[in-house]
Amino acid sequence: MVTKRDILLTLDLLGVKPGDVILMHSAYTAIGGVEGGADALIDAFLEALGPTGTLCMSSLTGWSAPFDADTTPTGVGYLAETFRRRAGVLRSLHPVHSVTACGRHAAFITEGHENAPTGCGEGTPYTKIRDLGGKIILLGVDMDRNTSLHCIEEFMDSSYLVTLDIPAPTYQPGKEKFTLTKFPPGHRNFKGTTPVLRRAGLLKEARLGSAVVRCMGIGDMFDWGMKHVAEDPFFFLCDNPHCKFCTAARSGGNVPKED
Repeated sequence: MVTKRDILLTLDLLGVKPGDVILMHSAYTAIGGVEGGADALIDAFLEALGPTGTLCMSSLTGWSAPFDADTTPTGVGYLAETFRRRAGVLRSLHPVHSVTACGRHAAFITEGHENAPTGCGEGTPYTKIRDLGGKIILLGVDMDRNTSLHCIEEFMDSSYLVTLDIPAPTYQPGKEKFTLTKFPPGHRNFKGTTPVLRRAGLLKEARLGSAVVRCMGIGDMFDWGMKHVAEDPFFFLCDNPHCKFCTAARSGGNVPKED
């Protein structure tokens, strides 16, 4: 059973300090058990960050029904949904790539997401966290849950990004559809970036209970990723000939747009 002391020690080993801005992706059950449950884990993170810090989490959703920031649950796990429901937590307005935040910079990070031209690019919470010198924490998950890697694809205008029309969110009354531009469908070999980041010295790793916890500076990751994608535009794609998406993307064909 993981205790508050264990959580604070792990965060200290990862270099997390008061005033930091953290964007976390998580699999709560990977830890194996937390004394006090998910809220106690969140409380420990907030304590480590202090009153000047900010904790953010991805709150991604699908698009089969109109997105409502107050009621649409996250599709990325129990901890993220527990965080979304807490008093004082703010959520950005984007029907797929929303972010929740609590702390000093929460309002700045979440505001205006609905006005950004894309879900993950400039003007979104992801680049605001970068500009604040933020860090990414992957708690019990690997790089395939690191949404910020899609930012790099947007910045580099990857050829396999698509335009997609979905039902309009509830904050756009009277509209029938919302158009996603530079949307990132399909498969990626994001897990393959873990050893590359490790060799580059950009990744800190520790354990919390049964979970591996990874931490990296989002600005360093952006610079690293854009360098690799500039050298190989398909750096994030897999080379499995049976993967329909990556095979089509590499050949320049029409890529599948499924959810």
